[in-house]
Amino acid sequence: MTTPAVQPSLPPNGVSDALHTPADLRHVLACADLDAETWRHVIQSAVVFKRSGAPATQVAAGKAIGLVFFNPSLRTRTSMERAAQQHGADATVLTPGSGTWDFAWEEGAVMDGTAAEHVSDAFAVLSRYFDALGVRVFATGTDYEQDASDALIQQVAEAARVPVVSLESAWHHPCQALADASVLHDRFDGDVQGKRFVLSWTHHPKALPMAVPNSALLMAARCGMDVTVARPDSHALDAGVMEQATTLAADHGGEVAETNDLDAAVDGADVVYAKSWGGPMVYTDPEQEAALRAQHTDWRITADRMAATNDGAFMHCLPLRRNVVADDAVLDGPHALHLDQAEYRLHAQRALLEYVWNV
Repeated sequence: MTTPAVQPSLPPNGVSDALHTPADLRHVLACADLDAETWRHVIQSAVVFKRSGAPATQVAAGKAIGLVFFNPSLRTRTSMERAAQQHGADATVLTPGSGTWDFAWEEGAVMDGTAAEHVSDAFAVLSRYFDALGVRVFATGTDYEQDASDALIQQVAEAARVPVVSLESAWHHPCQALADASVLHDRFDGDVQGKRFVLSWTHHPKALPMAVPNSALLMAARCGMDVTVARPDSHALDAGVMEQATTLAADHGGEVAETNDLDAAVDGADVVYAKSWGGPMVYTDPEQEAALRAQHTDWRITADRMAATNDGAFMHCLPLRRNVVADDAVLDGPHALHLDQAEYRLHAQRALLEYVWNV
């Protein structure tokens, strides 16, 4: 007697449950996508993972995440792979143009050039293989409106049918911000409100994107810290981001200020977060932006500047150019938290995956 084959059951519409509707998806493209309860829970979970030694679990066994990097990565890639693995999930890394096709992005594109696949098709397909997607796509550096609207990562999220986690976009880096918030809560034992946080522009030979400084500023404001953005007048952050940070800080008991005097800013600070970024002129006159940036090689975090703080912590997201952004004496000294930040990328992303997958 032949046993009849078991037929797979489908929902009434014949579509797999894995293909969610966009309204169901827990995209994390910026920290603003996390409500207050989730924000606190992710940070608290990250600190618990760190202090407990982050034992492996199987809470996400059978899950899989696809990690798509349009730009280079060291910490983000490895920490997200490990975060998935520590929950029992699989992670696959893809680099468009290296082992995959080049993608076209434009809506209505006539694809008669080098790009062999449209991003909308690629992410629709990947959504059928994975339970979440992590995507890194940097700023153009040439189209301010596109970068400020985060158009590329938004386009990915619209094409996907599973949750998308930004691994850094043109305007935001939520994974870095959550790690930074977690390391601050660890250092100050949860008592971060009212601490003096200085986000300091530093010299760099290249005009770097604004995603990390934007996210660091918004993170510190959301934590209720008293934030000072220290930068030359030529390298002010976006006015809209500053306004958003000011509102966030006020809502959480802090405040936001700006200055072009680095030494005055760091005096008595509890945290100095160093970061380089290109000024807004990079979009309109990159040669002039480079010339102005070259005038400020003294914007560097030194041991003397850290000595003027309130036994403050030094932070940087890495990678960092030693003795250009900060001196060896700072990085190798007692104030440095940059390696703790890098470690917290693993713990915060592990907590974030729990939220995205609701496990």
